[in-house]
Amino acid sequence: MRKGKLASLSGACALATLAATLGAMPALAQTADSTTATPIDNSNDIVVTAQKRSEKLQTVPISITAYTQADLERRGVTNLYDVSRIAPSLAVVSSGPGENNLIVRGVSSVAGSAATVGYYLDDTPIAASSNAALLSTRGVIDPSMMDVSRIEVLRGPQGTLYGSSSMGGTVRYITNQPKLDVVEGRVHAEASGTAHGGFNWNVNGVINVPLVTDKMALRVAAYYRDEDGYIDRYAINPTNYLAADPTAKKQDNVNTYKTYGARAALLIQPTENLSITPSFLYQYTKLGSPFTFDGVPGSLSNPIQVRDVDERNVQKSWIANVTIKQQVGPIELLSSSSYYHRDVSLQDDSSKVINYFFGTATVSPVAMYGSYRNKEFTQELRASSSFDGPFQVLVGGFYHDVKAPLASSIPYPSTFPYRADAPFSSFDSIYSGVRRATLKEYAGFGEASYKITPTLTARAGVRVFQVDQGFYQSGDGLFNGGFSEVSNSSHDHGVTPKATLQWQVTPDKMLYATVSKGYRPGGPNNPAPASLCGAEVQGLGLSPSQLNRYGPDHLWNYEIGAKTSWLDHRLTVNGSAFYIDWAKVQQQIVLQCGFNVTANFGKAVSKGGELEIEFRPIKQLTLGAGFGYTDAKLKNDVPGTAAKDGDQLPNVPKWTASGSVEYSDQLSDRYKGFGRVDFSYLGPADFLYDRTSPFYRRPGFSIFNARVGVNPVEGPWEVSAFINNIFDKKGETDLPVAISADLPTTRRIALNQPRTIGLGVGYRF
Repeated sequence: MRKGKLASLSGACALATLAATLGAMPALAQTADSTTATPIDNSNDIVVTAQKRSEKLQTVPISITAYTQADLERRGVTNLYDVSRIAPSLAVVSSGPGENNLIVRGVSSVAGSAATVGYYLDDTPIAASSNAALLSTRGVIDPSMMDVSRIEVLRGPQGTLYGSSSMGGTVRYITNQPKLDVVEGRVHAEASGTAHGGFNWNVNGVINVPLVTDKMALRVAAYYRDEDGYIDRYAINPTNYLAADPTAKKQDNVNTYKTYGARAALLIQPTENLSITPSFLYQYTKLGSPFTFDGVPGSLSNPIQVRDVDERNVQKSWIANVTIKQQVGPIELLSSSSYYHRDVSLQDDSSKVINYFFGTATVSPVAMYGSYRNKEFTQELRASSSFDGPFQVLVGGFYHDVKAPLASSIPYPSTFPYRADAPFSSFDSIYSGVRRATLKEYAGFGEASYKITPTLTARAGVRVFQVDQGFYQSGDGLFNGGFSEVSNSSHDHGVTPKATLQWQVTPDKMLYATVSKGYRPGGPNNPAPASLCGAEVQGLGLSPSQLNRYGPDHLWNYEIGAKTSWLDHRLTVNGSAFYIDWAKVQQQIVLQCGFNVTANFGKAVSKGGELEIEFRPIKQLTLGAGFGYTDAKLKNDVPGTAAKDGDQLPNVPKWTASGSVEYSDQLSDRYKGFGRVDFSYLGPADFLYDRTSPFYRRPGFSIFNARVGVNPVEGPWEVSAFINNIFDKKGETDLPVAISADLPTTRRIALNQPRTIGLGVGYRF
């Protein structure tokens, strides 16, 4: 049982302050090719590459939201969690920067080794895979928004073009590319203060330089961000692990955040039809502590940590890519080769866990150390057509190679007072373990479209793939019951088809219907010994083979949608409705014998829709709104868990909503400016299936942000001022799993950022 646990294991005042500040000064930081007075980009003009070819957003038969760089800046979007505030049906379960899990349309699962949402930086997949799911920092990298051209959120399975991790959808960051014909650059700095916390600042810059006329250009961007925390930490009461030590001095604002990085891209264009673009990105992130408080004795109204151990977390990531494009008549050939490397090292306080499991007389400081490395090589080749006739085609091949070693340990501290006592005296450590996981994926894909009539287009696509996985794991120490080792492997293959019918009713109104399949590979289990767990496993209806590996799960998505523009493009209304039938859902089962396994149990259904509206009643005023409804439920009980037929899938809010108002105009002959207010609502959701747990459900909450600014009609500088979370609303954003063990009496709960007031200045050339 112990091993099982271990393994599973003053709004108005602020507005007045902003108004007073902005009465004297003004302006939002804009991109080098945008102006402050221009309203939000007309969605009819945004070009996206969601189908791996350039198309206008309103002509793509996918439920997709796209945000340009100027739009992201005006909304104050600085991280992945911010994106979920404004994109319908996207949920980002976040424990802090770089500790994010993506959920689209309710396709939520905490089991398995593969993500349910694809995540890309340009053509490089950066979704968490393999061992990432085993750490409390499981989840995806949080790329800086520096020099991002746009973000695309694709809803619904994208398995044909993006592969097996795109069951629910795909999120893509698209970076700005070097320009051959212009020297341009920008520097921007920002300072802010956070309620209940301290001072924050960041600076970033980008420069584009042609090196050889019409042949070669270099683009370099860099940034540095330093933010103070807003959660205080107390020592644990030595005689009560659920209380703070009243005699110890607290540490203020421990969840600090420091990150810096750079990206360089070189465009080489020897001929008009050939381009070669090598690029390199490096990012360093350090968290002083997780962005979580302890559910007991802390609370949402008093979010404090009660821990004896420093829990710093360091993440280092780099991505190298070479993209080659060759135009041969109406065919574009593309090769994208990427290497992605991510290191995560962390410390976790296990003091309460040792006291709880072994009943020591007092709580003594004990740390667990974790080290995770992801090394991924990706190669994609594809060809896409631009024929004059009604037929278009795209074909490609894909190879993905992942190596993911992990090590974790709980050594005896030098001051541990129970080292000579049983059961500690019988083992060299409390725990030590290593795991080496590998994954190789091979795929071929294709998609074709044919214009049946000038207004009716049929599209069909298919992806055929094979996934091979393996792992070796060894463990030792008290928690492991001594030394053990095991190795295992799995092999999956599958097909993900997609078919779409698109009707361009008028030049401004389009309807579409789609049927598509999503797929996630299975994987190897850490086998539970038959001598200990055989009878229990047999009672759950599992065969011996299921103890060694779990199978793939898949879903079918049925969707209809409309993209429409009205009133001479001043009103845009896009909507979609979907029904998802998910079979053989991967579920984690915690066995009473002290082990846990992943198995395929039953079905789930998710149904709902999205609606996005943008309206410009006059040139200077832009109104926006987005709504998402998702009803995602299990369709059967899951043996060995608290999950029952009809339960909502975890971390899926039924309702999400966002709204915005922006007014932008020329203020005088010399200045132009804007002001905007953004609203977002995240509905309540279940953290757990266990209704008896006090941490079962989180409430919903709303956030209001405001931003204003001015800059010269002709001039290089810009100034902006903002308030994020105007009413200082506290909301829970995750219930992360500890890397050592979760206790039923207290859990870590992640918290959003309190009210933050800031000022930004920029210069562009």
